[in-house]
Amino acid sequence: MQTKNPVLKDVYVAFQVIPRLKEGNNFEVVDKAIEVVKAANVPYQVGAMETTMKGELNHLLDIVKDAQQACYDAGALEVITNIKIHSKTESVTDTFCTYDRGVTPANHMFVNK
Repeated sequence: MQTKNPVLKDVYVAFQVIPRLKEGNNFEVVDKAIEVVKAANVPYQVGAMETTMKGELNHLLDIVKDAQQACYDAGALEVITNIKIHSKTESVTDTFCTYDRGVTPANHMFVNK
């Protein structure tokens, strides 16, 4: 039996890139990945350990791939990329996601493009 894909709303993707360089500053390479997110025209929040974006899942995953490529373009020899996905259906009325409940004081930090 084939199941129908649910209509998802408010998908969040959080990711972290950890580039390895032969020489140079890792933070400068990570900044290149963040530039990709900023140019992607999606709501996002840059944190100390990861960047969180909001939007359509496949689009967000494409942004992650582009951010990873930006690390290679900036001289990374290898990149570890950690990805977290939070999704929910249209029918959800409550969620454990603190972004929706207003629990985290950093909610105002999402940049809406």
